[in-house]
Amino acid sequence: MAISTNLARLPSLRYFMEVAHHGSFRRAAEQLNIAPSAINRQISNLEATLGVQLFDRERGRNGLRLTEAGKILQYRVASVMNELVIAGDELNELKGLQRGHLRLGVNEVVAGDLLHGMIANFHSNFPQLTYSVMVENTPEIIRRLQDGDVDIGLGYNFPPTGELEVLATLKRETCLITSLDHRLARRRVVRLDEITGENFIFPDRSVALRRMLDDTFTKAGLKVHPIMETNSFTLLRQMVQNGLGVSMVVGQFLQHHPEKIAFVRVDNPAIDGGMLSCCRIAGRTLSTASHAFSASVKALFSQYGG
Repeated sequence: MAISTNLARLPSLRYFMEVAHHGSFRRAAEQLNIAPSAINRQISNLEATLGVQLFDRERGRNGLRLTEAGKILQYRVASVMNELVIAGDELNELKGLQRGHLRLGVNEVVAGDLLHGMIANFHSNFPQLTYSVMVENTPEIIRRLQDGDVDIGLGYNFPPTGELEVLATLKRETCLITSLDHRLARRRVVRLDEITGENFIFPDRSVALRRMLDDTFTKAGLKVHPIMETNSFTLLRQMVQNGLGVSMVVGQFLQHHPEKIAFVRVDNPAIDGGMLSCCRIAGRTLSTASHAFSASVKALFSQYGG
């Protein structure tokens, strides 16, 4: 096995590792294509510098053996070489981020509240990257992951399945949202019965949040006025801001948003939060760009307690 040339600028250590590996000055010299006397001189200089003997030199076929000091040095230098290899791999990956394509599937809320800031940061650091972003509900993101249309999925309430590998998660509360001039806008927390009779803007029935709200409202006997139903959370929030009604969404905005909306915590154990997750199909190799993106998502989630 050839010794790495990462230590080429430290010839005495490189020569030491070759001799330790081959157990012979001659075989090490053949591997390095230099004279055995040159290797012997370098190792003698190294021993003098360190003040220890690295090899027991005895006559015979097996006369060259590492001393205890030599074994310690071999172990430590091997660790350094391994770290140099890892560093080289990481630097090559960083070079790979100078180009490439990132394919993402995201929920609409994530696209509006989170993704634009992340892509802007990526673009400033790696301007040669290109992007494909599919804005879908969670079941459709899963389908696109399965079909290989996207590499990374970022959204709420991915089902637990062995097919998906979760790369990062962040638990978010479900909040009542109102316009800023609504009677409940200045409250920090509300009971569920306090929204009785309110005009309510519901998310589409295909969304897990809607199914939770229907079940919770029915069990609580809560009566609201369904004034609008939409599969667009952007439109839902705009209508709340304009005073058409109130609604509930998972999670306060992760990024600054221009919408003027109040978020109020709901005091009801049945109003569960949602899990924002970054996922991929288990076992598939991520591209360098996808790997870096998922790492940045994990770092961002950690800032919010994820």
